[in-house]
Amino acid sequence: MFDLPTYQGLLSAVDAAKTATQKGDRFEELCAYLFNNLTGVSIEGRDAVMLSEEIDIVLWNAQTEEVLRPFDNTILVECKNWSNPVGAPSFDSFISKVRRRTLKTGIFIAANGVTGDFLNSNNGSGAIDLIKAALGEGIRVIIINRADLDAITTLDDFRTLIKKRYCGLFIH
Repeated sequence: MFDLPTYQGLLSAVDAAKTATQKGDRFEELCAYLFNNLTGVSIEGRDAVMLSEEIDIVLWNAQTEEVLRPFDNTILVECKNWSNPVGAPSFDSFISKVRRRTLKTGIFIAANGVTGDFLNSNNGSGAIDLIKAALGEGIRVIIINRADLDAITTLDDFRTLIKKRYCGLFIH
């Protein structure tokens, strides 16, 4: 059950982290907390290491949560608590993880977003260009940033954010 004081405590823990490892771990915990509270969603893997790559969070989506019905039963989530926007190479790596598993949806949570300006429809370059290319393959990846996370006060806020970002893929 989503609890605002618990969620705000997790946000504070992200801010209080000192090392890069702590920052990443606490950011993942924050994100995992949100997904764990959605109906029919469970975390089936954290920091799953396979050969030469790692997946931060692997979700099982029973597709009972209305906002996640368009998503695959398995959803990969990448969490990047970086001080700068994530560039094309790291974002492309995530899209490749989704593609190699023959999935069609993923969630990329980057504290400072990604390079380019897809959300404002300014046709920027960078990681955002990869979203457009992935859409051509039928792969849909939504991006959530720290400002989005800071604005969440209820689980419905999170649901609305997912819906807005998913629909935005097809609008911009």
